[in-house]
Amino acid sequence: MGGNGARREALNPANHSDIVGEVVEATKDDVANAVEAAVSGQVRWSLTPVAERAAILRRAADLFEANAGEFFALCTREAGKTLTDGIAELREAVDFLRYYASEAQLAEPHTRARGVIACISPWNFPLAIFTGQVAAALVTGNAVIAKPAEQTPLTGQRAVDLLWEAGIPREVLHFLPGDGESVGGPLTADPRIAGVCFTGSTEVARIIERQLAETASADAMLIAETGGLNAMIVDSTALPEQAVRDIVASAFQSAGQRCSALRVLYVQKDIETKLIEMLTGAMASLNVCNPAVISSDVGPVIDEGARAGIAEYCRKMEANGRLIAKLDAPQDGTFIAPHIFRVSGIGEIEREIFGPVLHVATFEADQIDNVIAEINSRGYGLTFGLHTRIDARVQRIIDTVHVGNIYVNRNQIGAIVGSQPFGGEGLSGTGPKAGGPLYLKRFRQGEVDARAMAEGEAVTLQRLRDHMPDPAIGKWSTRQDRISVLRKHLRGKGGDAMAAAAGLDFGPVDLPGPTGEANSLLLAPRGRVLCLGPDPQAVFAQAIQALAAGNGVLAVAPGARTALQVLLGKGMPVEAIDGVVDPQALEKLAVDVVALSADQDALRSVRRVLAKREGPIVRLVAAVINPSAYVLERAVCVDTTAAGGNASLLAAAE
Repeated sequence: MGGNGARREALNPANHSDIVGEVVEATKDDVANAVEAAVSGQVRWSLTPVAERAAILRRAADLFEANAGEFFALCTREAGKTLTDGIAELREAVDFLRYYASEAQLAEPHTRARGVIACISPWNFPLAIFTGQVAAALVTGNAVIAKPAEQTPLTGQRAVDLLWEAGIPREVLHFLPGDGESVGGPLTADPRIAGVCFTGSTEVARIIERQLAETASADAMLIAETGGLNAMIVDSTALPEQAVRDIVASAFQSAGQRCSALRVLYVQKDIETKLIEMLTGAMASLNVCNPAVISSDVGPVIDEGARAGIAEYCRKMEANGRLIAKLDAPQDGTFIAPHIFRVSGIGEIEREIFGPVLHVATFEADQIDNVIAEINSRGYGLTFGLHTRIDARVQRIIDTVHVGNIYVNRNQIGAIVGSQPFGGEGLSGTGPKAGGPLYLKRFRQGEVDARAMAEGEAVTLQRLRDHMPDPAIGKWSTRQDRISVLRKHLRGKGGDAMAAAAGLDFGPVDLPGPTGEANSLLLAPRGRVLCLGPDPQAVFAQAIQALAAGNGVLAVAPGARTALQVLLGKGMPVEAIDGVVDPQALEKLAVDVVALSADQDALRSVRRVLAKREGPIVRLVAAVINPSAYVLERAVCVDTTAAGGNASLLAAAE
């Protein structure tokens, strides 16, 4: 399988004598040819009725299920997954196909397909994430260049074979195995690429964003899901047996090779001794062996590079006296035994260790708010777990922790499509959430009104900093009546922007799930928004949508103060400056979203500067009307069966 480049063998990470298959990698010429063919085929595909595109995805789902045994074998032999994980992998892939097929019609109105999308997927979910990316791009009328992870191309190829068999035209879906140098780099640098859907490291996501800023259309899409340092808090009211069960699953299932996996466990000191004793005992019962064995709990890590890096980290931590417990691992293959280390907190961990390694810290009962602040300060925001029986504590932490997926009294892995939309914020991703209601809309393009840039007084960086409002002014970011307050002051002005903003359901919205589980989705403000117009009408519309989402808003454009006069001085976090911003000032400005509806040259100059920044990727919003661009999605999953104890005492505990 593959292209016209180097030929290599794909080996089983649990047994290197097992040759799973052979791969012929793609070359730079293969990339160029695939993009050319995809561009040619995409227009006809976009004109295919959405119902027909959705029907193809449903047929593909049926074919995936009909070939379940082959996928299970590939997931185990190529990716080192246990049989349990292989079943979950297939289920998630099929869920993506059917969910996106059912949601596709909702993304169509007033939008068009973007063009050719590059889908770059990881090795830890070689079927589920691969399929989710590709299916979302295809059902929304785009052509796809699919680049699987170097370690797991065979699984991706089989998925593509079945998508072709289901009816996806070959000129619309292309499969290019290879590394970053031969495939990833040339693919993201091709100016014909209209967007990239990527799952991987934060560092690579930044590289892709910088490349798109240089060579792609100025409003090219980037969806990046980039992992994180995920924490769980267990307080003294938690059910210890349940907490231990969920800690072990969250930290060690899939050999810890999930972006959602638990990395730092905070245990209240009052229960530390008992909980650690139970945790080490539960870990000792894990069977670390070849995942093809049905009793296997923990398989290998993906390759020798991963094994060596994790092993060296564990060696150093053990030498520093941090070891609490560890298991033995098989000598064959690339196995790493589960380890538990003691740390002072999440601030001590320099980077994510992508394997079966758990760090444990303790906290005093009255320091839980400090723990949340410490977790937030790291800038990651993917998953978070909480074990407690105090309802008020649950709600307070949901309101204050900055993560995309919050799990209460259950494990923090295994998000279900449609029930727990998955994706992070900050350093953990750009959004929107995969398997959620906003995802497909990102693969479509709304009307972009390329307005002319006007001349005006240059606004300095210091002046921008001085005038950027705090979203917490007047508790605006948490108020539930923002829409009605805006309507009261606008009195019919900005009707299109106001109607669009009011059309978002900020929630919480109940999502489906089994008995004993409560799932919900809510929308939260992104933070600080800079609205650059470039004219009074555009900056007014941008500011309305950003304010409606609960953000702090600074509007800068010629005529901005007059345009926003009805909103200024009304207790909302909004300021306006007449003038223009030199894009270079944006490299150092504390901002979370920039809105500008201008021509390609103006947009590109702003995006290039934003792409240079360290930290989270800052979204550039080009469409005048795009209310969902100003929000974050947060999913909450609660195991409602976790009950017991003196309810009145627990209610009073806060």
